[in-house]
Amino acid sequence: MGRPQKIDDTALLDRATALFWRDGADAVTIRDLEVALGLKAPAIYRRYPSKNALIESCVERYMGRVVDSRIRRYLESSEDPLEGLRSFFVTTLEPHPGEETTRGCLLTVTANQTVFQDPSIRAAVRDGMDRIRAGFQTTIERGQTTGQIRTDVSAATQAMHLMLVLEGLLVLGRSGSTDVVEGVQLALDSLRPAAGRAGR
Repeated sequence: MGRPQKIDDTALLDRATALFWRDGADAVTIRDLEVALGLKAPAIYRRYPSKNALIESCVERYMGRVVDSRIRRYLESSEDPLEGLRSFFVTTLEPHPGEETTRGCLLTVTANQTVFQDPSIRAAVRDGMDRIRAGFQTTIERGQTTGQIRTDVSAATQAMHLMLVLEGLLVLGRSGSTDVVEGVQLALDSLRPAAGRAGR
């Protein structure tokens, strides 16, 4: 009988990412990884020298597969900057397939784990958050050019404000809160020029 087929690196990272995303890196044991990956610990450590190295690779994989694709889909591809921002926020509340509540964001989950003390993991998470903030800023700048978004506050400041709102939304969504859409809309309305906010 032949040896079992080995899991390839992409599938390994996707399975490990799903586990860290769902449960949080601190809660995931090497035994959990063995079960999820179908590999024994020595085989895992032959590919990744430590659990933290695996987590870092998972964060980087997540940025390419999830963060960058969401930025392209909702921010860069939207003709209406405000609608693109709204879609980016609201879709974060959608539950993961087969689950009742949203997982939130792997970056936010990992930033609240003790593994975030690892400089490489911290740098990877911050890089992902910087990408999101840059996506917000570019979208806001487009909206300022078209007159949809206020210009009396810099795009950089407004992008940081949206990051604060997003992080709160992600934590509340992961905890099961579903009554946050009006709060998101209020934050987006604050981007509009004064005339556009009147009477809303």
